[in-house]
Amino acid sequence: MLKKIIYILFLLLIISSFIIYKNINNFKQIFFSEKKIVVFDKKNIKIKVEIADEALEQWQGLSDRKKLNKNNGMLFIFTDKKIRTFVMRRMNFPLDIIFINDDKIINIQKNLKPEGKITINKYSSLEPVNYVLEVNAGFTDKYKIKAGDKIKLK
Repeated sequence: MLKKIIYILFLLLIISSFIIYKNINNFKQIFFSEKKIVVFDKKNIKIKVEIADEALEQWQGLSDRKKLNKNNGMLFIFTDKKIRTFVMRRMNFPLDIIFINDDKIINIQKNLKPEGKITINKYSSLEPVNYVLEVNAGFTDKYKIKAGDKIKLK
């Protein structure tokens, strides 16, 4: 009887793990529930961003997602300012990464290619920053966004 109970519990664990794995993108949408708007000054460009302000959210970022909708992004918010380094771990699409100090863009890493579980390339800010914004590759070129530009959070 005990063996049957253990077997059933084991099967339930496997089935629930499979369901969670298959629906991971739905869970991510709930996990990153807070949204803000980033406005690029003098360019009349607005994008909707998901906020990553907790360590686990920041580690996960956009990894494992199938895509990022047009004019959407993920904004990483840090409580301190320091050199930030990002990788393209388990990404499925290329990104532009924008490094921001308060309201000023410090530098942009463009058209970064996805990598697997093992990352080779690292992308860093040139100065200490407290925000990092990830957008689809080509976004910064399309809208002529560059270092020195200002942003506002709404």
